[in-house]
Amino acid sequence: MHSIKAIFFDVGATLLAPAKDEGDTFTQLARELGISINPVEVNQKVPLMYELYEQLYEQDDSFWSDTMRAQAIWTEMYEYMASLLGIPKQRHKELAEVVYQHYFSANAWTPFDDVLPILDLLRGRGIRMGLISNWDSTLVSIIEGLGMSDYFETVIASADVCLHKPMPEIFHLALSHLSVDAQEALHVGDHLKADAQGAAGVGITPLLLDRHERHTAFDGIRIQSLLEIEALLQ
Repeated sequence: MHSIKAIFFDVGATLLAPAKDEGDTFTQLARELGISINPVEVNQKVPLMYELYEQLYEQDDSFWSDTMRAQAIWTEMYEYMASLLGIPKQRHKELAEVVYQHYFSANAWTPFDDVLPILDLLRGRGIRMGLISNWDSTLVSIIEGLGMSDYFETVIASADVCLHKPMPEIFHLALSHLSVDAQEALHVGDHLKADAQGAAGVGITPLLLDRHERHTAFDGIRIQSLLEIEALLQ
């Protein structure tokens, strides 16, 4: 591995997680609209909602290049959740939009326990950092709201630049923002296609973050905690 000057990070499921259990959030927001649902059943249905996301992503991942299309995907997912729960169809769109808008706020997100320690360590070592995320136009305000913006020299949300991972152009854009070569950079993310394959495609060394051991067959560098990055830089 070349001497590393910069590390780029994915955001969702890599640096940030929902601040509250997604099922509990869905239940609470439904209740505020006068819709009563069972939180236990909601939590059981969340994996089915994300199965739909992966299906939609595999069909056409380009929705991440446009905020309106990204919103349409997320509202479709939340409407699907509402249908699984037997909520009357005429309430699906209303509930889906409220849930989607909830995640516009920094208060809806929290960094994983290993995030701030590794960011502090990397900054102390002089490693330059940036974000490359398939996200809508709310990303910058969320990172700022969480008090994390000082860590990153560039924050690239796919919808803001009309590009998306794994397109090589979004990685080249990040490299240009920091004026580093691909061989001098790492990219850390949890998604095999968007992060690992996308970064590798432009010559950036990918670190696949596999917190739940879902990608044990991956033949590159796989980590289960961001804190493992330190040893890789020795």
